[in-house]
Amino acid sequence: MSGGEMGGTGANVAGSSTLDIPANRGGAPASHRPLGILAALPQELGDLIEAMRAESGVRTITHGQRDYHLGTVHGSPCVVTLARVGKVAAAATVSALIHAFDVDAVVFTGVAGGVGNDVRVGDIVVADALLQHDLDASPLFPRFEVPLLGMSRFAADAALADRLAAACERFVAEEGAASAARFGTREPRVHRGLIVSGDQFVASAAGVNALRDALPDALAVEMEGAAIAQVCHEYGVPCGVVRTISDTADDHAPESFVSFLTEIAGAYSNAILTRFLDARKAQG
Repeated sequence: MSGGEMGGTGANVAGSSTLDIPANRGGAPASHRPLGILAALPQELGDLIEAMRAESGVRTITHGQRDYHLGTVHGSPCVVTLARVGKVAAAATVSALIHAFDVDAVVFTGVAGGVGNDVRVGDIVVADALLQHDLDASPLFPRFEVPLLGMSRFAADAALADRLAAACERFVAEEGAASAARFGTREPRVHRGLIVSGDQFVASAAGVNALRDALPDALAVEMEGAAIAQVCHEYGVPCGVVRTISDTADDHAPESFVSFLTEIAGAYSNAILTRFLDARKAQG
């Protein structure tokens, strides 16, 4: 995925060592700093950038081969970008959000494969914790543990998780039945718990069963969240992750993922982020 896939939404500033961004890092109150919103793929952002353009206009800055879109959406100053796919890409992107754009907090939205036995296509999972399921530096360190950090699970920010879950519950209450009828899925349910990440697209019964055996409390699997959570942990930046279940990570996953991404992911992201940002504005 190229950095220009989200281009054309505003003025571009070429990536360089000096960005034309207000130098308020570490000095501005949190209420004046933007929220970082990111997804791996364009479809997972829905119409967020269009909404930003309509509300405030969009200023686009290219940095590290990524386009960062600055503006106000649903009353909140935001920086919106694509993390791209995989843990390295996600970590690089969130590092830029923290250091170059001075975000107050980070929210990741997108789709994931269902791992929990009661998690179905169309459900929504809000992370309470995130873990890299493919990290194994044993016997030097315990399996899943990040070397030198002494931990394997990174907690999502509790307040952000609560607000994301509340936005999801409002979406389900207000639009869940209609969305299920429109897209031919069951009425969505909201889950909270462990999301696991790895640099592989899990797409086999054997693969998903191995995850269930190793991590019985895992609800969903994807490719970015735990890397973002680790970077945010190391820099003390609040992080929230919300995932809509596009497939069940089994042999049918590729077909289900593509169909869901194209037809459903944007609608769910729009609905959840709109409610989340509206509540954020109301809370000041």
